[in-house]
Amino acid sequence: MVAQVPAKSVLERRSLLRMAATVAAAAFAPRASLAQHHGETAVSLAAQDARREAGRLARRADDLLRAIIADGFEHDVSAVRRFRAEQVWLARDLSLLLNTRVGEDDWLLIVPTREIDLALAMKPMSIRLVPHPDEVEAAVKKPLAQIEPLAGDRAEDVLLTIVLDALGLPRLAGLFEALRLEPNLELALADTAGALKARRYGLTALELERVMRAVVLPGNIAAVSDNFGQEGVYRLYKSLVLRFVPFVGWNFFDALLLATIYYNRDTTTPILR
Repeated sequence: MVAQVPAKSVLERRSLLRMAATVAAAAFAPRASLAQHHGETAVSLAAQDARREAGRLARRADDLLRAIIADGFEHDVSAVRRFRAEQVWLARDLSLLLNTRVGEDDWLLIVPTREIDLALAMKPMSIRLVPHPDEVEAAVKKPLAQIEPLAGDRAEDVLLTIVLDALGLPRLAGLFEALRLEPNLELALADTAGALKARRYGLTALELERVMRAVVLPGNIAAVSDNFGQEGVYRLYKSLVLRFVPFVGWNFFDALLLATIYYNRDTTTPILR
């Protein structure tokens, strides 16, 4: 049996249908890909823009700490006033940036790599990495702590008391002793006390960061939990969030510690001198 050859009009119609299908597929695929790429790019650009602005604000935190260090040698009262005034605008600007210009799902994209472990440690506790504006206002209006050393306190004890207060934790004997005897923290406190007594305030600031990085080591976080439960750990991390540590590093928080040290010179002399 000989196969019939389709009529010319049928062949032409089939060819036109195949061509139309090919054109439609080619037209649809790039648009879908382009839409997806545009969406990804938009999110990426928004995160990059917010990260760039967070970097500028982090440099302002660096400048604030530098100014407090410089004022401390002869003008510690001025340093305290400077901190109280400038922290307000820095905290508000950070809050505005992170609460309005980048979505919560993208906050981790703004966290610098050196602070990512800290940010991830907070995640299981469902701690909001960015404080609400009302929390920021309450934090910057809170007065600096007034420290009254206990009988027999050394400089390291006073410094740890200041650190605990900044973290929203009372000086409970069990926790205090556990932290004072932890090797990393014990050495960092001793070096900080030495720098402070020598009036080497730049070195003091560096050592305060070392102290804080020791405080958030897993063993010390466990000690906080043992003494205060998960509520204590929450308060500790929340105190760091209020100074935007995951986004700008430790300089803003260390400026708070240094200003508090200056503020307590009358009550802590001669322990810290």
